[in-house]
Amino acid sequence: MQRRASGLLGVAALLLTGCGAGSSAPDEPAGFDDWRDAIVYQLLVDRFDDGDPGNDVQGDVGTEPGDLARFQGGDWLGVRQRLPYLEELGINTLWISPVVRNVDRTETQDGYHGYWALDFDAPNPRFGSLEDLEHLVRDAHARGMRVIIDVVTNHTGRVFNYDLNRDGEVTPDEVEPAYSSEAPIDAPLIWRSCLGGADDCETLTPHWTRNGRSTALSVSDFRRRGAGGFGDDSQLYGDFPTGLRDLDTAQDGVVEALVETYLEWVRKTDVDGFRVDAVPHVEQPFWAKFGARLREGLDAEGKHGFLLLGEVFNRDPAVLASYTDRDELDTVFDFAFKFDLVDRVLLGGAAPSLARQILEGNRSYFPVEPQPQGAGLDPWALRLVFADNHDVWRVRGQIDDPFATDLVMTAVFGADGIPAVYYGTEQDFKGRGGHESREVMWTTGFPTDGTTFRVVQALCALRKREPALRYGSLRVLYASDHGGMDSERDAGILVWQREYAGRRLLVALNGHALQSSRASFRTDYAEGTRLYDALRGEEVTQAQAVGQVSLELPPRGALILVPR
Repeated sequence: MQRRASGLLGVAALLLTGCGAGSSAPDEPAGFDDWRDAIVYQLLVDRFDDGDPGNDVQGDVGTEPGDLARFQGGDWLGVRQRLPYLEELGINTLWISPVVRNVDRTETQDGYHGYWALDFDAPNPRFGSLEDLEHLVRDAHARGMRVIIDVVTNHTGRVFNYDLNRDGEVTPDEVEPAYSSEAPIDAPLIWRSCLGGADDCETLTPHWTRNGRSTALSVSDFRRRGAGGFGDDSQLYGDFPTGLRDLDTAQDGVVEALVETYLEWVRKTDVDGFRVDAVPHVEQPFWAKFGARLREGLDAEGKHGFLLLGEVFNRDPAVLASYTDRDELDTVFDFAFKFDLVDRVLLGGAAPSLARQILEGNRSYFPVEPQPQGAGLDPWALRLVFADNHDVWRVRGQIDDPFATDLVMTAVFGADGIPAVYYGTEQDFKGRGGHESREVMWTTGFPTDGTTFRVVQALCALRKREPALRYGSLRVLYASDHGGMDSERDAGILVWQREYAGRRLLVALNGHALQSSRASFRTDYAEGTRLYDALRGEEVTQAQAVGQVSLELPPRGALILVPR
């Protein structure tokens, strides 16, 4: 373990001196034109930094410090003030949580995350003014960073409840009544978010942009079918869990209003992409309509290369790919990579041989052509690769070992696809799902000298420095049939090659938690080629006859090897 610790400290030294084995490669670009150059940093605005405490209280709802189910006070000014921190880390793309005005509070939690839309066409005053958001995007662009905002097409917040007994008051059973499979529930609607009567909270009127002006949503814009679930028709036609009201996205007028509303956000802010929430909860035909019309509008505005990135919370590659057909989404999050490679193989001890399908075979499910007027690349090349996010346990929550983070982040940055960092990963956050994985960031003080920060920083720098990591092909060279619970000499070893313009790099991982493992495999290197640890600058091994390379990796060890 001592050897591993000293090696990680060496990363920091190399960053400070600017040296390393790949120093002869091209300089990193200033800004970028190709989405494969992106390094995405996901953050929840309410949790990142509080630049303006004056907006923490809206109406009678304020912050409740320490209660992660409630507002904490972060805002767009706070994010803007921390752009130098993100720039130092090596980030060039921000993905921020939804920006629209939300339903603030229910009896159990707050809409701090932004997914409870009330007014689709108004900025969330808790996060700042439209001008604050414009300044954030403008300052990010000035630093060569792109900005992706989170959007929701499936539902609003809890803007109404079902008055099942017609008494004018809301009881708990009227928030998520049983799903009606055939037709809207036959009950009046109470346009309030809270339980109780008219004196308990204000009447709500949700708005969006329609026909060029802010317009109230009507009853007919909602399906009104009651509690939705997962895996059946209620997923498409029911309310999203916790009483988020399902929009009738089969109606052309609803599609048009959503397109017009989100086009207006692009016009106002000049953001570069949308992360689209809860994609499988919207019926499939919607996506081609939404995608084609949105891109047509963007093209008319002269906004090109816009990214539509969908959250399809499913590990099945066929399901993931099904939302990237013509005119649909540009790409999706690679949940197969997350659940099967990160969780099962690298952290869970499954055999690395499973990775061949994840890294190579899954590609065959995806279209080979980019979307017309889209982000410019095919869906597989654009897919977002990640180790954790706001909906799952953090890596350090799963396994409290810094080397586990180093291992999976090396896999993320070494894969083909766009790498993503969830805020706080670099500060060793350990949330274990739900609100607990949505910690407050500003209490850390944003230090830049921690070991994990330096490792992520080094991976960002290496990805920018090495075109093979951004544009290169991927081929698995070695994948042990023995997992992290086995005792064979190669247990846990996984190696793949990235190649671009004749330059070949190796990503080598050991998913075994207890054992140093070793393997020998054939490569395309000439005999005598010396291979160096790209992050630490140390020579690791040398290619033998017919390109044979032998490696030994410590428990949860990770290397990216470059030739010299």
